[in-house]
Amino acid sequence: MFCEEARRIYHEYDTRMTERWGSTGSTVLTVLSNVFYIMPYFLFYLGLGFRYGSYDENLLTTARIIWALDLELWYLRSLKFVIALRFLGPKLFMLKNMLRDLFAFVYMIFIALTAYGVVSRALILYKQVPFTGRGIFGHIFYEPYWLIYGDVSDKNLLDDIINSDSSNATGNDAEATATHVLLAFHMLLINILLLSLITAVFT
Repeated sequence: MFCEEARRIYHEYDTRMTERWGSTGSTVLTVLSNVFYIMPYFLFYLGLGFRYGSYDENLLTTARIIWALDLELWYLRSLKFVIALRFLGPKLFMLKNMLRDLFAFVYMIFIALTAYGVVSRALILYKQVPFTGRGIFGHIFYEPYWLIYGDVSDKNLLDDIINSDSSNATGNDAEATATHVLLAFHMLLINILLLSLITAVFT
Protein backbone atom coordinates (compact mmCIF):
# COMPACT_ATOMS: atom_id res chain seq x y z
CA MET A 1 0.00 0.00 0.00
CA PHE A 2 2.84 2.36 0.80
CA CYS A 3 4.53 1.68 -2.53
CA GLU A 4 1.26 2.19 -4.40
CA GLU A 5 0.60 5.48 -2.61
CA ALA A 6 4.10 6.73 -3.39
CA ARG A 7 3.77 5.61 -7.02
CA ARG A 8 0.42 7.40 -7.39
CA ILE A 9 1.73 10.68 -5.98
CA TYR A 10 4.85 10.54 -8.14
CA HIS A 11 2.80 9.72 -11.24
CA GLU A 12 0.43 12.63 -10.65
CA TYR A 13 3.33 15.02 -10.19
CA ASP A 14 5.41 13.62 -13.06
CA THR A 15 2.57 13.75 -15.58
CA ARG A 16 1.41 17.14 -14.22
CA MET A 17 -2.15 16.03 -13.52
CA THR A 18 -3.03 19.51 -12.31
CA GLU A 19 -6.64 18.63 -11.66
CA ARG A 20 -5.40 16.20 -9.01
CA TRP A 21 -2.01 17.61 -7.96
CA GLY A 22 -3.23 21.17 -7.40
CA SER A 23 -6.68 20.24 -6.19
CA THR A 24 -6.37 22.24 -2.97
CA GLY A 25 -5.55 25.44 -4.82
CA SER A 26 -2.25 25.81 -2.99
CA THR A 27 1.04 24.06 -3.61
CA VAL A 28 1.91 24.08 0.09
CA LEU A 29 -1.41 22.53 1.11
CA THR A 30 -1.12 19.98 -1.68
CA VAL A 31 2.33 18.91 -0.50
CA LEU A 32 1.09 18.72 3.10
CA SER A 33 -1.90 16.62 2.06
CA ASN A 34 0.38 14.22 0.19
CA VAL A 35 2.63 13.98 3.24
CA PHE A 36 -0.50 13.24 5.28
CA TYR A 37 -1.28 10.33 2.96
CA ILE A 38 2.21 8.84 3.22
CA MET A 39 2.85 9.53 6.91
CA PRO A 40 0.69 6.66 8.30
CA TYR A 41 2.77 4.09 6.41
CA PHE A 42 6.01 5.69 7.51
CA LEU A 43 4.95 5.81 11.16
CA PHE A 44 3.77 2.20 11.07
CA TYR A 45 7.09 0.85 9.83
CA LEU A 46 9.01 3.20 12.11
CA GLY A 47 7.08 1.92 15.11
CA LEU A 48 7.61 -1.63 13.90
CA GLY A 49 11.34 -1.03 13.84
CA PHE A 50 11.34 0.33 17.38
CA ARG A 51 9.12 -2.53 18.55
CA TYR A 52 11.25 -5.37 17.27
CA GLY A 53 14.60 -3.59 17.07
CA SER A 54 15.23 -3.94 20.78
CA TYR A 55 13.49 -5.05 23.95
CA ASP A 56 14.49 -1.92 25.81
CA GLU A 57 11.52 -0.56 27.77
CA ASN A 58 12.14 2.98 26.54
CA LEU A 59 12.05 1.84 22.91
CA LEU A 60 8.82 -0.04 23.55
CA THR A 61 7.31 3.16 24.93
CA THR A 62 8.52 5.03 21.85
CA ALA A 63 6.94 2.41 19.59
CA ARG A 64 3.61 2.68 21.43
CA ILE A 65 3.61 6.47 21.07
CA ILE A 66 4.41 6.26 17.35
CA TRP A 67 1.73 3.64 16.76
CA ALA A 68 -0.81 5.70 18.70
CA LEU A 69 -0.14 8.70 16.44
CA ASP A 70 -0.27 6.39 13.44
CA LEU A 71 -3.66 5.04 14.50
CA GLU A 72 -4.94 8.60 14.84
CA LEU A 73 -3.92 9.32 11.24
CA TRP A 74 -5.56 6.12 10.01
CA TYR A 75 -8.83 7.09 11.68
CA LEU A 76 -8.69 10.48 9.96
CA ARG A 77 -7.89 8.82 6.65
CA SER A 78 -10.95 6.60 7.04
CA LEU A 79 -13.03 9.65 6.08
CA LYS A 80 -11.83 9.02 2.54
CA PHE A 81 -13.93 5.85 2.39
CA VAL A 82 -17.19 7.63 3.23
CA ILE A 83 -16.72 10.47 0.77
CA ALA A 84 -19.08 8.71 -1.64
CA LEU A 85 -22.00 8.93 0.78
CA ARG A 86 -24.58 11.46 -0.32
CA PHE A 87 -25.14 13.07 3.07
CA LEU A 88 -21.44 13.23 4.06
CA GLY A 89 -19.43 13.48 0.84
CA PRO A 90 -20.38 17.08 -0.08
CA LYS A 91 -19.46 18.27 3.41
CA LEU A 92 -16.01 16.71 3.09
CA PHE A 93 -15.54 18.41 -0.27
CA MET A 94 -16.57 21.71 1.29
CA LEU A 95 -14.04 21.19 4.07
CA LYS A 96 -11.32 20.44 1.54
CA ASN A 97 -12.12 23.58 -0.45
CA MET A 98 -12.00 25.71 2.71
CA LEU A 99 -8.53 24.55 3.76
CA ARG A 100 -6.79 27.50 2.12
CA ASP A 101 -8.94 30.08 3.93
CA LEU A 102 -8.70 28.13 7.17
CA PHE A 103 -4.91 28.06 6.91
CA ALA A 104 -4.88 31.86 6.64
CA PHE A 105 -6.91 32.22 9.86
CA VAL A 106 -4.74 29.67 11.68
CA TYR A 107 -1.67 31.65 10.62
CA MET A 108 -3.12 34.90 12.00
CA ILE A 109 -4.03 33.21 15.29
CA PHE A 110 -0.53 31.74 15.51
CA ILE A 111 1.05 35.17 15.03
CA ALA A 112 -1.20 36.69 17.71
CA LEU A 113 -0.43 33.91 20.20
CA THR A 114 3.30 34.15 19.52
CA ALA A 115 3.26 37.92 20.01
CA TYR A 116 1.51 37.63 23.36
CA GLY A 117 3.65 34.70 24.49
CA VAL A 118 6.96 36.41 23.77
CA VAL A 119 6.02 39.84 25.15
CA SER A 120 4.26 38.60 28.29
CA ARG A 121 7.07 36.22 29.23
CA ALA A 122 9.65 38.94 28.64
CA LEU A 123 7.79 41.13 31.13
CA ILE A 124 6.76 38.78 33.94
CA LEU A 125 9.15 35.82 33.53
CA TYR A 126 12.35 37.58 32.59
CA LYS A 127 15.31 35.15 32.49
CA GLN A 128 13.10 32.33 33.80
CA VAL A 129 12.19 30.71 30.49
CA PRO A 130 14.83 28.10 29.59
CA PHE A 131 16.28 28.65 26.13
CA THR A 132 15.44 25.12 25.04
CA GLY A 133 12.87 23.72 22.68
CA ARG A 134 10.74 22.42 25.52
CA GLY A 135 11.02 25.63 27.53
CA ILE A 136 10.14 27.87 24.59
CA PHE A 137 7.26 25.67 23.49
CA GLY A 138 5.88 25.23 27.00
CA HIS A 139 6.01 28.86 28.10
CA ILE A 140 5.60 30.85 24.90
CA PHE A 141 3.27 28.68 22.81
CA TYR A 142 1.53 26.12 25.02
CA GLU A 143 0.12 28.31 27.79
CA PRO A 144 -1.07 31.16 25.50
CA TYR A 145 -2.63 28.52 23.21
CA TRP A 146 -5.33 27.85 25.80
CA LEU A 147 -6.47 31.46 25.54
CA ILE A 148 -8.40 30.35 22.46
CA TYR A 149 -10.63 28.19 24.66
CA GLY A 150 -11.06 30.76 27.41
CA ASP A 151 -8.58 29.23 29.86
CA VAL A 152 -6.89 32.39 31.11
CA SER A 153 -4.33 30.97 33.52
CA ASP A 154 -2.15 34.08 33.19
CA LYS A 155 -4.75 36.20 34.95
CA ASN A 156 -4.18 34.48 38.29
CA LEU A 157 -0.42 34.82 37.93
CA LEU A 158 -0.72 38.51 37.11
CA ASP A 159 -3.04 39.10 40.07
CA ASP A 160 -0.54 37.37 42.35
CA ILE A 161 2.27 39.57 41.05
CA ILE A 162 0.25 42.73 41.60
CA ASN A 163 -0.63 41.56 45.12
CA SER A 164 3.02 40.54 45.68
CA ASP A 165 2.02 36.95 46.40
CA SER A 166 4.00 35.24 43.65
CA SER A 167 7.58 34.06 44.02
CA ASN A 168 7.66 32.36 40.60
CA ALA A 169 7.80 35.55 38.56
CA THR A 170 10.17 38.46 38.19
CA GLY A 171 7.76 41.16 37.06
CA ASN A 172 6.73 44.12 39.18
CA ASP A 173 3.36 45.84 39.43
CA ALA A 174 3.88 48.01 36.35
CA GLU A 175 4.97 45.08 34.18
CA ALA A 176 2.10 42.93 35.43
CA THR A 177 -0.37 45.74 34.71
CA ALA A 178 1.03 46.15 31.20
CA THR A 179 0.68 42.41 30.67
CA HIS A 180 -2.92 42.63 31.90
CA VAL A 181 -3.61 45.16 29.14
CA LEU A 182 -1.94 42.89 26.58
CA LEU A 183 -3.97 39.93 27.83
CA ALA A 184 -7.23 41.85 27.49
CA PHE A 185 -6.29 42.98 23.98
CA HIS A 186 -5.35 39.50 22.81
CA MET A 187 -8.48 37.96 24.32
CA LEU A 188 -10.47 40.52 22.35
CA LEU A 189 -8.49 39.89 19.18
CA ILE A 190 -8.41 36.10 19.26
CA ASN A 191 -11.59 35.02 21.03
CA ILE A 192 -13.96 37.63 19.66
CA LEU A 193 -12.69 39.04 16.39
CA LEU A 194 -10.80 36.18 14.73
CA LEU A 195 -12.96 33.30 15.93
CA SER A 196 -16.14 35.22 15.16
CA LEU A 197 -14.76 36.03 11.72
CA ILE A 198 -14.00 32.35 11.11
CA THR A 199 -17.56 31.45 12.12
CA ALA A 200 -18.96 34.11 9.79
CA VAL A 201 -16.82 33.00 6.84
CA PHE A 202 -17.54 29.28 7.10
CA THR A 203 -21.27 29.47 7.80
